[in-house]
Amino acid sequence: MSALLRLLPLLLLAITVGCSDPNERDEKGRTPLIHAAETGDVTRVKRLLARGADIHARDHCLWTPLLMAASQGHTKIVKLLLHHGADPNDRDSGSYSALMQAAANNHTAVIQLLIKAGADVNQTDDTLGWSPLIWAAKKGHSESVALLLQHGAATELRDIGGNTALMWAVRKGQTDIVRQLLTHGAAPLTSDNTGTTSLTHAARLKQDTILQLLLQHLPPRPAQSPATR
Repeated sequence: MSALLRLLPLLLLAITVGCSDPNERDEKGRTPLIHAAETGDVTRVKRLLARGADIHARDHCLWTPLLMAASQGHTKIVKLLLHHGADPNDRDSGSYSALMQAAANNHTAVIQLLIKAGADVNQTDDTLGWSPLIWAAKKGHSESVALLLQHGAATELRDIGGNTALMWAVRKGQTDIVRQLLTHGAAPLTSDNTGTTSLTHAARLKQDTILQLLLQHLPPRPAQSPATR
């Protein structure tokens, strides 16, 4: 009898969990699956999916389980959610995607999973106009930059201020990322909305090493004809 009494709380918990609504929402509109994805609880995610939890559920800020897992770098959960049909191009209320979240936080394994599942490597948000590459370059995440470039990230995409990934890398003093971007064709003389180029930023900020890199990648001057010499 005493053994049964000790097991009673566990039995009651099992009954409660088994009968609870897998899609119930809290005051922020979050479902149990969104919570489990955010905290990295793989076991709970599996159980909720098995019970039919809505994989596309969104909270009040339009965050889905995939967006939560990607932002936190929970690779196993991202893989599970994608396997069960999560949209690799999910976006929240600010139009920030799962790939942007992963790039901004240098979660390279998540980036690989999302791209393999079909995430658009050149998507931009509607708020700042940043692409995953711009996010990674601005944050100084060299590994993420390399991975995105490897999968075709465009170097000349501009944000709402006309800034490219190269401009952000120069302004933040990210020498290795500047080198990577230049190797993949980033243009030192592309100008932002104020007419300022990466070359100008480097000179103003006295980024001597970066300035030399930019000078080495300037386009060749057109040859002068004999008449103009």
